[in-house]
Amino acid sequence: MIGFFDTSVHIALLRGELTLPDILARATIGPVRLSPVVASELLRGARPHARPHVDELVARLTPIEPPSWRLAFVETGRLLPKVFDEHEAIGLAQLQNDVLIALTARHCGAVLVTRDQHFLRLQAELQFALRVV
Repeated sequence: MIGFFDTSVHIALLRGELTLPDILARATIGPVRLSPVVASELLRGARPHARPHVDELVARLTPIEPPSWRLAFVETGRLLPKVFDEHEAIGLAQLQNDVLIALTARHCGAVLVTRDQHFLRLQAELQFALRVV
């Protein structure tokens, strides 16, 4: 099954905290793709010394995205306050991106691989394939 990594996994890989073979074995996924939302988060947060590695990653991985970004954003606006009623305290921008990432997994039938436990709350509402490593 096609899978893609949340930003937390890519950061752990770039820092050497996780290895790709370990993640692939633990997540049991097939080809790895890249969410444009995750690409944006990685590019936005990349420090100068990491920028070449992030640019290479974004260029190398095939994108995965829902059939309609418009519908995904509308659905995100409806789901965010429902799933995370305390979303203002956590950070709306981060959670909005995470809902978009979860919707990408659901709409594409892909497995989302993450280190972030809060995706379990999203999975309970959205019913998508998830592996927390």
